[in-house]
Amino acid sequence: MLSSTHSAARMNITRSRTGCAVCIPCPGYQKPLRWKGGSKSPPKDPPETPADASPPDNTALPPQQPQPSPMYATYQPQHQPQQPHPPPPPPLQPQSQPRTQQPEQFVTNYYDPGLLDHLTNAIDAGCMEPSGQEALDASMPLMQFTDDMLQLYPDQSLGQTPPDNGSQEQNEERLWQANAMGPQQVYSQALTRVEPNQPSEQVIEMPLAQALQDHSSVLVEYYFKEVCGMMSCYDSPMNPYRTTISNMWSGSQSLYYITQSMAAACLSEVSPTFASVGHRLRDQAMICLSREAKIAELETSSLLALVMLGMSLSWHDPDSLGQPQFDVLARKVMSAEARGDPLALADKKKEFFFYNSLVYWKMLLSFVTDMDPNMRSAQPQPIPPDSLDKHEPRMPHPQTGIGIEVQELVASVGSLVRKERKRLRTRRFVSKDDIQQAQDAIIASERLHAELCTIELPQEGDIVDAGDDLTPAIHLVNIAEAYRCTGLLQLYRNFPDLLVPFAQSAHYMTGSPDSSGSYTDERAFTDTWLTCLALHVLDLVKDIPTTSRSRSIQPLLFVSICSELSICRPYCTISNLQRSPVASIAASPRFRVPLNGLEVLQARKIVISRLSAFENILAAKPIRRMLMLVKKTWACMDEEKKDMYWMDVMMDNGYETLMG
Repeated sequence: MLSSTHSAARMNITRSRTGCAVCIPCPGYQKPLRWKGGSKSPPKDPPETPADASPPDNTALPPQQPQPSPMYATYQPQHQPQQPHPPPPPPLQPQSQPRTQQPEQFVTNYYDPGLLDHLTNAIDAGCMEPSGQEALDASMPLMQFTDDMLQLYPDQSLGQTPPDNGSQEQNEERLWQANAMGPQQVYSQALTRVEPNQPSEQVIEMPLAQALQDHSSVLVEYYFKEVCGMMSCYDSPMNPYRTTISNMWSGSQSLYYITQSMAAACLSEVSPTFASVGHRLRDQAMICLSREAKIAELETSSLLALVMLGMSLSWHDPDSLGQPQFDVLARKVMSAEARGDPLALADKKKEFFFYNSLVYWKMLLSFVTDMDPNMRSAQPQPIPPDSLDKHEPRMPHPQTGIGIEVQELVASVGSLVRKERKRLRTRRFVSKDDIQQAQDAIIASERLHAELCTIELPQEGDIVDAGDDLTPAIHLVNIAEAYRCTGLLQLYRNFPDLLVPFAQSAHYMTGSPDSSGSYTDERAFTDTWLTCLALHVLDLVKDIPTTSRSRSIQPLLFVSICSELSICRPYCTISNLQRSPVASIAASPRFRVPLNGLEVLQARKIVISRLSAFENILAAKPIRRMLMLVKKTWACMDEEKKDMYWMDVMMDNGYETLMG
């Protein structure tokens, strides 16, 4: 009797949840993924398969060929030419989300018409060259896979060429399709690629390997519950890494794999079994993106998957920076503008959305890779549509927030500083060429300094509410200002002549407890200014709680100030500062109150505390690498009783990782 009562009670329990944009309906373990195909060649009759034919096993493969692991979630089509089409299952999406999404809902207004006037440096993709309508091929870094690896991922569900049925369909195959973010299609119609040897209307069943079926629902649920918030500085139905991915992931092979790969990378910290699962899912995502790039222009789902893949590679291996994926994405984004074709408003918004992602990605790469800031692409940058009001509120971007102009300049600062540090480390003697390089670097630093100081960031009231109560607009404003100040900090540290005008406008005194007098010291002023500016950056972000989604774009800020938190410097008192580079520095009390060692130690504790919290919230492996870098920098400074620059310590110890 008791058992039946409990059974009845269980039957009355509802699993429905409120519209929190977190939960998604369980797909079930028997849910097949179906894909259609397309080809220029006319469809041919499929070969008849004997009824008693059994599928080949792995023992039939050549001896030297790697055996597909059962942990791979490979798509193995099951040809059923004589069976009727099964009805498509309902699309997977959070219960609180609508079933359709208009193009304007993907990116609302990430820019105003005058925004790119401040962006003087185009995206540096390294190998990026003007390509017009050049399509990606096997020479691209992302496409370099051996035949043995490709055989692990049977290419039976995708053709080799897109359909060619006239100019109308060619226009629909544009990179920035107007309906790419439009009403959700059932995933059986998401990819329309016809195999040369199969009817164009044939539905292909692709069940997952049993080993990954056990993990699939867990990984997908964890992605929408936790991981999608790591890819954005706000989380709400306006976060495209939640809403748009929920509308597309079941209809895109690359998104299907990369979402689960990212979730597995995070869960591997508490269950090491997920580490190998995440690696295999990551590899499959790369294979799928390679095929999608070879078949046709990358669609919106593929571009999203490319961003997610490149930025999450360090989650699996902190040494993986994703620069090849950055190069591919930059080429695709720039080539759309290089063609010169008129774009619809929705397409321009999507184009500029991915341009924002490139700016943030480039900023992260600039501090850890040797990207030449003087290598400018001949392809034009994406330009905001003229129809937008110049003064309309700005919609935050998931990666750049509201500071794309600042992050573009900080990326150039990072490239310039890294190049200069490497030049000084390898210089054996002074030459005219060396002097010329130094002069060029000084001129570039003066230009970047002037541009950073003149940028006008949007105010709190000028920002569209992103719908995230945990991340108010003031958090994004403070983060943008902190990035401006950390860019200035790196310039002042490496090009101290930039501080001369401010030193001349201030009175500064320094002394020793054992001396009866005081004396002026330009070195002490420089050291004090750098430490005060580092503390000012910390003041801008330390009051932002760790629950704020802006935490995803904060880690670089804490690392970049660590080398200025020295307890061995001779500090001085700065008074009557009549000139400051930006308003926030002029208003900061840090430049008016004498420094002491206790404040520096407390600041160190805040940095370690915040990064340690991020280690438990964000992807752990890159954050753990950042903690190692910060602690190593302080150890060198304290033991050797001299200044150490964090970028030098990073290069000496190979601590490079993607810090965001």
